[in-house]
Amino acid sequence: MPKDQRSFYRIDVMMPCSYRILSEEEAEKSPLPNTPDAQYIEEYFMQNLAQLDEQIDEVISHINQKSSLLAIALTAMNSKINFILHTIDDIQLTRAIPQKLVNLSGGGIAFTIKESLKASDKIDLLIKPLSNEAPILVRCNIVKTTPLNDGSSRTNVALSYENLTEEDRRKLLYFIQTKEIEAAQQKRNQNH
Repeated sequence: MPKDQRSFYRIDVMMPCSYRILSEEEAEKSPLPNTPDAQYIEEYFMQNLAQLDEQIDEVISHINQKSSLLAIALTAMNSKINFILHTIDDIQLTRAIPQKLVNLSGGGIAFTIKESLKASDKIDLLIKPLSNEAPILVRCNIVKTTPLNDGSSRTNVALSYENLTEEDRRKLLYFIQTKEIEAAQQKRNQNH
């Protein structure tokens, strides 16, 4: 059996998956730690929310020029959401990772995105295959992009993991094997 052949088994599955696209320069300036702890992952994830918050504030200031009442209401809602976000712990935060349909293996992952990519871009991926384990934060290389022919601007992107730890690979393989066993049991039950 060729080395690590098992890691290339692929399975389509819904799982918590969030991503961030980085240019080659951004990736060089901000390398991921070898073993990111829960606090690093939380801060990294919250950074996306902080950027979104800046965009919301900017839009609200534009709305304020047309309707101060609407701007006041939006500002109040944004403050309430920020308060709630600051009161959740890291376990609740990882539960907030959106579910996404992915094609998963021990060597890479593929899923659909709306953003446009350059071949040199990197993608930081936050996935949580096992509910009772810490999430996995890993930088990925773009292997292939395939535009969808459904009239949308969506693209299927195939990624390979960069420097995935053995512990995280174990989590992925265990998750894949569990899903394969579940599928086999369902098939067996349907045939009886």
